Amino acid sequence: MKKILTVCLLGLVSLSLFAQEYSPGMGSASLEQYVSKAINSNPEVQASWRQLKIAMEDVDIAKSGYRPTVDVLATSAYTDRNYGLDQEYAGHTAEIRLTQLLYDGFFTSSEISRFKQAQVVRYYELLGEIEQKSLETTQAYLDVQLYRELLSLAENNLITHVDVFKQIEESVIAGVGRRADLEQVSGRLSLSESNVLTELSNLHDVTARFLRLVGEKPAANLTDVSLASAMPQSVEMDIQSVLLAAYETSPSFNATIYNIDAQRFAIDSARSRYQPQIDLTASYGAQTRDEAALNNTISEASVGVNFSYNIYNGGADRAAIRQALSQVDLAKDLRDKACVDMRQTIQIAHNDISNLTEQIPSLNAHRLSSDRVKSAYMDQFTIGERSLLDLLDSENEFYESSRAYIQATFTLENARARLLAASGVLIKALGVSREGVASVSELAEKELGYDPNHICPAVRTSLDDASNILKRDSDADGIIDIWDDCVNSTIGAKVDDFGCEAKAPDPQTMTMPANAADYTLDDADVITSFSIDISFASNSSKVSKEYASSLNKVIDALTSSDTTGVIIHGHASLDGDAAYNQRLSERRASAVAAMLIETAGVDSRRITSVGYGETRPIVNEESQSANEQNRRIEATLIQL
Repeated sequence: MKKILTVCLLGLVSLSLFAQEYSPGMGSASLEQYVSKAINSNPEVQASWRQLKIAMEDVDIAKSGYRPTVDVLATSAYTDRNYGLDQEYAGHTAEIRLTQLLYDGFFTSSEISRFKQAQVVRYYELLGEIEQKSLETTQAYLDVQLYRELLSLAENNLITHVDVFKQIEESVIAGVGRRADLEQVSGRLSLSESNVLTELSNLHDVTARFLRLVGEKPAANLTDVSLASAMPQSVEMDIQSVLLAAYETSPSFNATIYNIDAQRFAIDSARSRYQPQIDLTASYGAQTRDEAALNNTISEASVGVNFSYNIYNGGADRAAIRQALSQVDLAKDLRDKACVDMRQTIQIAHNDISNLTEQIPSLNAHRLSSDRVKSAYMDQFTIGERSLLDLLDSENEFYESSRAYIQATFTLENARARLLAASGVLIKALGVSREGVASVSELAEKELGYDPNHICPAVRTSLDDASNILKRDSDADGIIDIWDDCVNSTIGAKVDDFGCEAKAPDPQTMTMPANAADYTLDDADVITSFSIDISFASNSSKVSKEYASSLNKVIDALTSSDTTGVIIHGHASLDGDAAYNQRLSERRASAVAAMLIETAGVDSRRITSVGYGETRPIVNEESQSANEQNRRIEATLIQL
């Protein structure tokens, strides 16, 4: 048992060594570093570790019942009496006694088995606490990243409103603007200020939670988190398969399974009270006075068997059995609670992952579209073709769509973390080593098996496709009902985009309805790529009208083929803040795409934009020459 305790200590030492790689003074840090620090310093995890060590010692204490006990008894006393020959004397006695248990109704063996299973319970509780603190740290880490991004978004929104306010105020002072416009933009400016204060408050609160869990404030730069590759393959399967896989690895659920078995051994311990106890005893003693208290040294040795059998104990033995049976029932209730809690967590997380995976592309498309509209409206407002209300509404829509997209991406990672933690594999997914911790086979009296379909059946709770308006397809023609104009089309018939039986297409009029936003530079069928000669003012995404001719090459390619699309992508130099450069490259690419849409008369679905910030430099350095080459706008023609 001491060997097992040593092995467990080595396991935590391995975690400590991992944590030592992290320095609190670092300007950047990863989730793995913070999780390792949290599980090695968090007091609740340490308390669970102490409980495991206590449980290990309980096993050793129980095993001592098989070993003999050796007692040494000695007395030295001065006696003063008024009878006998010697009325005043000092007497001394000494005795050594050995007792060996022969039979106790299997009480000792039952207690050893009970404590062995109980230490497995503590072992799984420790793993469960580690998973829980890892999840809480992951959530706090993601929340800090989320609210930092939302704060940056709110700040940019405020800056835009300030710029518009200044522009309107100058017009009003000059006598060419309307004061009603100034009042309108002033109200929107106040709302954008409120948004900044809200995000500041949210960031403060999650930072305080992070400090409680990890013991320090988050670093200035936090590396991005993606748990997609760590998700078990079963997450792509139905919920029953996900749950059955989780039952095997969930620490909290397995702890309750072993707790039931531990309490069953307690019943055997209580029943042993109805059995006799037999001990082998041996003793040897000597004393300086005989039985008459005369000064004669005498000695005595004995070996024998002691038999004891309790006839009546006031009903305590029967009550102990009833108590043990109730403990088993309680353990089963706790198992059922752990089951339903885990099942609910996994079902909700699994459903969130499925829905958000489908939702995020739509949110991103809305965000990109709103960005293009915002840039176009800003330019049109400058030359008087758009009203102030149009401009403010487009800015607000871009802010709200960007906020929804950012929140959805972080909510998806949060759902993945919840599913992994509930399944007991988040630590493994993060790559935080737990090697060296004793296995269940080393700690348990016996490893347990169970039928999850009987103990904790996996129940599907998500809506089927027929109940989901976004997926309902009554005639199974591949067109969902909300877009289907012919809901009773012939089974197996070819249908058009609106669910009606399609006529043979005319090759001369066929077009490709694909959307350029559905592609990226990494998965598109690229025709050619080239740079667009457009320059921007410092920290600006405004495209001057003089650069309209720079888009002629792109326009010619789009008008010459209806199946061609274009991705406008912006890039930044390595100089400056990476997050700011990322946003600036996105805005500049969106501005160029917006100008292209206005001047080309091409379907906007064939045009999309993306910003890569500093991630794809031509020259990997920060010299003036490298910065000029890296700071660029490019167009990639793709086949739709």
